[in-house]
Amino acid sequence: MDLRNYGHRAALLALAVIVPSGLVWGQQPPIPEKPSVAPQIELDGEGVVTLEGHAPELVLPNGVRSSRSRINLTDSALLLGAAERLFHRGGIGSVVLGTTTVGEKEVINGTNLFVHQLFLDYQTRPLEAYLGRTNTATFVVNFPTVRGDDLNEFVNVLNPFSSGENVEEHRYGNVAALTFNRKLRYFINVHGQHLIATAPSVLGETGINSVGVNFQYQGPPTLEAVVRVPTWGFGYERQSIASRNGGANNVLYGGVIYNLNPDPVDRVDLRVQEIYSTGNDVNAFAGVTDTFRAAANTTAASVRWLHSPFGKPAYELALTAGHKSYQHVERANTYALALTGVKRLGDGFDVVLQYTYQHRNPAYAAVYSGVHDEQSIQLGFVFNFTNIFNQHLGPRRSLLNLQHQYIPE
Repeated sequence: MDLRNYGHRAALLALAVIVPSGLVWGQQPPIPEKPSVAPQIELDGEGVVTLEGHAPELVLPNGVRSSRSRINLTDSALLLGAAERLFHRGGIGSVVLGTTTVGEKEVINGTNLFVHQLFLDYQTRPLEAYLGRTNTATFVVNFPTVRGDDLNEFVNVLNPFSSGENVEEHRYGNVAALTFNRKLRYFINVHGQHLIATAPSVLGETGINSVGVNFQYQGPPTLEAVVRVPTWGFGYERQSIASRNGGANNVLYGGVIYNLNPDPVDRVDLRVQEIYSTGNDVNAFAGVTDTFRAAANTTAASVRWLHSPFGKPAYELALTAGHKSYQHVERANTYALALTGVKRLGDGFDVVLQYTYQHRNPAYAAVYSGVHDEQSIQLGFVFNFTNIFNQHLGPRRSLLNLQHQYIPE
């Protein structure tokens, strides 16, 4: 009996030696299997709807005159993002998809929705790289108007390839960028962009048509109300405009936010931005696109009072003004102002009221249906929300930061 047991054991030992271990236990996979972690999901949204009155008739960004009143739902947006921790250096990879609403006269492919965010992002502590459709890389200062395009030609570096039919083409484009930072305070952004080309002279072009670099300082988060200078920055942009359209533009821009009264309860701040472009020799406006291309000097500034009695905004009152002059086009100056009031009714829900006035000199008014003086008043509501699912990453910027901040930090 003992001999038989000994023989069985010897046979099993011999078999184990002869047969490769992979056939006994199964082939080892090249990467050990581990339980997968579902990505962190963020769903954000913002609804902006106002009842508006205009005198005279509303003049749209493409120069077409509309009606004296409208219910404006533009600049509302829905954003969806997914993010995951990467294998090396504590990196985070993410994707963002978002759409925003445009006006009835700006309809694209039969819909009032415009894809303004669709990009992939790689981020570590000292470096961020992103590629796709997102905010143009020339942004410095957020001004306290209801919508980001309320004073578009004064607060944004304009897109010289736009037809003017969709104002969002000045705020969003296809961007490839690297952002380097030091101590999460000092940021250098190097980028190439395809500014959306819809003007007839460039229709169908898809190449990189704008490159640049900018520097920005951002103060400690949550302390924007108590430090004197929470944000400042400047940059340079080279817009590759064909010689038949006046030649390339060199754009210098910079801005600063200065707290006149640094107080967490009753904050008063001053926001100033300067945009100076040179190189393009357009000396007359054949259409609205020429107003985006021609060499110009643009100044925008705002003074804002923000009342936050319990650490959250309750009331905001702001005056924003802008002035634009052209170097080679005579009698083409324009200026505008906006008086904006916001009252918070609940978490993320606000009532807004804004009066806007703009004056155009004759050459500039000619491409806006001859309207020299335009004014409007709008009253409505704004609602925004943020939801994060399966949260397992550290604190990150909200996707709502990609939207215009009508109560800016």
